[in-house]
Amino acid sequence: MAILKAVVSLTLVAAFVAPQAGRAQDGPPSPADWAPFLQQRTVEVTEASTSDGVPGVRALFAVTGSRERVWNALVDYERFPEIFKGIERIEVLEKDARHAVVELWVEGEIGALHYVLERRYERPGYHLSWRKLSGDLQRIEGSWEIRDTPRAGTLLLVYQSYVEIGWFIPSSLYQWVAKRRTAEMATAFRRWIETDAAEPDRPPR
Repeated sequence: MAILKAVVSLTLVAAFVAPQAGRAQDGPPSPADWAPFLQQRTVEVTEASTSDGVPGVRALFAVTGSRERVWNALVDYERFPEIFKGIERIEVLEKDARHAVVELWVEGEIGALHYVLERRYERPGYHLSWRKLSGDLQRIEGSWEIRDTPRAGTLLLVYQSYVEIGWFIPSSLYQWVAKRRTAEMATAFRRWIETDAAEPDRPPR
């Protein structure tokens, strides 16, 4: 279990589909489904997998703040150790308007782990994705998407993360732990965005 938890923590900070049945996997909420996100502040996390069967999770949650504030936090690599729990160190190897290549050192429960990600800005301000280029674990990929909601000043964030570990762990066990850790990450990220710590007017360096 210690190994599994360490692997899941990597998935979340790397941020960092063949869907399970359910509304959330099919697209944005319908008008009747907005209340849990906008009023009860629900963090909805479901199991998912890639088209070729890599297990993962998908989360939807609302945040109060501007699109610029959220996007800046997602590409402000200098502050990742503050924003995402578990990152000990990060270095930017390449960066331009369309992508970044980042090298991460993560402290997991089995010790220090290390990998390099390419983070592609598919639609700056709206959608980014990542994939592992080298390092620990067999495969890491995922995405963030920033969507509008019916409430002005509130955005819906869609987070997806998939990990192929490289040794046998039942996908149901992995996803059970990943769902819990993803909910914790989403709650912490929303808190970051909605407090002064996010420094909304400060663009990432």
